[in-house]
Amino acid sequence: MNDMEKHNILIIGGPNTGKTHFGIQLYERINSRQFEFKIDPKNRPSDLSIFEDGLKNIYNGQRAAHTEAGANRSIELIITDEKKSEVKLAFPDYAGEQITSIVDNRKVNDLWKDYIENSTSWVLFIRLNELTPLEDIVNKGIPSAEEIQKRNSQPPPVKVSEAAFYVELLQTLAYIKGLSTFSPISQPNLTVVLSCWDELEIPKGQVPSTLLQERLPMLFDFLSNNWQNESLAVIGLSSTEKSLTDEPDDEFIDKEPINFGYYINKKGDSQRDLTLSIKDFIGHE
Repeated sequence: MNDMEKHNILIIGGPNTGKTHFGIQLYERINSRQFEFKIDPKNRPSDLSIFEDGLKNIYNGQRAAHTEAGANRSIELIITDEKKSEVKLAFPDYAGEQITSIVDNRKVNDLWKDYIENSTSWVLFIRLNELTPLEDIVNKGIPSAEEIQKRNSQPPPVKVSEAAFYVELLQTLAYIKGLSTFSPISQPNLTVVLSCWDELEIPKGQVPSTLLQERLPMLFDFLSNNWQNESLAVIGLSSTEKSLTDEPDDEFIDKEPINFGYYINKKGDSQRDLTLSIKDFIGHE
C-alpha cells in the first residue's frame, strides 16, 4: 500500500441485509487494535452517532434497530495495517429502502449521485436466504383447477427477479458514475458480500463465488462479464455468527460481541478477523 490511500467505500444493500451489524462489528475490531487493521486513538472520530444505538443493543445481546427510512449519515475512519500504512475509509449509513427505491423508481437523488460519484469501491450486500426461490415445473408442481382460475382472475403484479434487480441496480450505478461496459471495469472495485452466512447452513469450505453462481447465475454472469477479475471479489459474512432478536442473548452478552462473527474469503476459508475484508473492499490481496 501507499503511505496514504483514500478509499470511499459505498456500502450497497437493501433492507435487512446486515449492513448495520457489519459496520458496528467492524468498527469494534478496528477500535480494539487487536486485529490486522487498527485505528490510532488520536484518529478516533468524535461523532459515533452512526453506531451509538446499535452498539448499545448488541452489547445487550439484542439486534440493532433498523436504520430510519430518511437517515443519511457518513463516517470517515483513518486506519492502519500491520505495516503502518494508512488508509482513509469513508462510508455512508442509510436505510436499505433507498436502494429499493433506486431500482423501483429508476431515479437517483442528488445525495446518492454524490455517494456514487465520490466512491472508489462498491460493496454489495446480498442476503441469499431471504431471496424468493425461482419456481418452475420441478419445484412448483402442477396447480389445481381452482388455483389456475384464481390466478387468471387475479394476475400477480409484475416483479423483477432478485438477479434482475441487482443487475438493474449496478447498471444504474455504473451509468451515474459514467462507466463504460464496452470493456471490463477496473474501478470501482466491487465486492459482493453474501451476508448472514450462518443462516445458509452450507458445508464448510464452500467458495462464495460458486454459491453465488448457483443461486443467482444471471447476476454472476453479469459481474464476470463486466468487471475485471482483479477488481471483483465475492465473500461470505456472518457479522454476529448467530441471529439476534429483541430479546437479550446471554451468550452474546457474556462472551462480548467482539468474539462473534467471521467472514469467508474468496477461497472459502473462514477468518475470524473481520478487518481482513477491507483488503477485498479496496482491492488489495
